[in-house]
Amino acid sequence: MRERRKRLYDLQHSYNERQITTVIKGNKLLFPSNRSVYREKVNRPPADELLDASNDKIETKVFEGKRIEDNGNRFSSYAAEVSSVKQVNQALKKILRLHRVRSATHNVYAYIFTNSEGVTHEGSNDDREHGAGRALLREMKDNNIKNCVVVVSRCFQSKIGPADSVIYWKLV
Repeated sequence: MRERRKRLYDLQHSYNERQITTVIKGNKLLFPSNRSVYREKVNRPPADELLDASNDKIETKVFEGKRIEDNGNRFSSYAAEVSSVKQVNQALKKILRLHRVRSATHNVYAYIFTNSEGVTHEGSNDDREHGAGRALLREMKDNNIKNCVVVVSRCFQSKIGPADSVIYWKLV
């Protein structure tokens, strides 16, 4: 955390030299003029790393969590340990190919990991469940879950509201 804060101060100083006003709030660098937040550029891995073109297959073990059934909706959760973008993609492929997940109405996922260089990567996907992926990622952060990808599947039987949806994702 201290290194990130120091990096923010260095960035703020470089922007001040170019006469661009910035403000540090918490662990974010803000630009008050247009109300935007500084985000570090992430170098995307090359396509051959994402695809299974290489022979060095990494075996991903998938763990199945508890299932909840409420009001006709069935929720299932799955998790896998990851430490790279390639492992996240392989784990998602493996999980999304499972029969129960493949036949689900919605598959929300979130991941967070720190790579070998110490850079933390995180991401989520709502799959048309407004805010569910972000809520799942927030729960992972709040519970200090790292180096993990989590998928929550919902088989749709009846409608649930947005507030109920977020609660269910937190439960699973």
